[in-house]
Amino acid sequence: MIIKLSIPAVHAPNDPFLGYWGKQAFLGHFSDNPFVTTIASTYVRCVFAAREDYQSAAEHLKNYWEGDGNALRVSELYRAITRLESCITAMYLAVRALRQLRKRRELTERERAVICAKKAKPRFLGSDGDLLGQIRNKIQHIEEELAEGKVSKDLPFMIVMTGPEVPVDDPRNPGQVLKTIDRLQVHKFEVRFAELAAWLGEMVDYVDKLHSLMPIEVNSVQGKVFAPLEVPPQ
Repeated sequence: MIIKLSIPAVHAPNDPFLGYWGKQAFLGHFSDNPFVTTIASTYVRCVFAAREDYQSAAEHLKNYWEGDGNALRVSELYRAITRLESCITAMYLAVRALRQLRKRRELTERERAVICAKKAKPRFLGSDGDLLGQIRNKIQHIEEELAEGKVSKDLPFMIVMTGPEVPVDDPRNPGQVLKTIDRLQVHKFEVRFAELAAWLGEMVDYVDKLHSLMPIEVNSVQGKVFAPLEVPPQ
């Protein structure tokens, strides 16, 4: 069997994490409300962690399947599984944080215009976020089901990397099959890496939105000074 990996990268070209944290440390937060500040910062931290875990999982899988060819590096597979479990958990926590942030009555009109924009609402705030929650809950609670005898299958690991298989037309190797590893399965749930990457990309974009709300300077006359916002139409 020939194995091909299909795991898109998640880019953050503007590094909004560094921008957000740097301005928070030296200029202060865009909000003076402790609830808004805490929830927004929790969202940023979770997205950062999820992206780091996703990128590391992709590298571990590459090392496992595309190693030196002499031996399978089994430890790399388990490192990938661990990272993906952490990634999904962090993504779900980010979904919960942003959902709560959008509901806060303490948001100013300026903040609400960016955080609660209705146009081009990201998919991870809808049913895709609910799917992340279902996968996360299955990962977190599998021990309870095992203890109660509700799971009968052998589960050497919780997350299974898989994908479609197609025959390869190669007269030198009759019966050869190409398997593209492009998704993960957790029990009855399945999500493609392309979907995870797209949701993470949207999450990073929202970190950039939060970064755009941060002050650009602080002085003794005006206090916090903010850049004009380009508010998307509703």
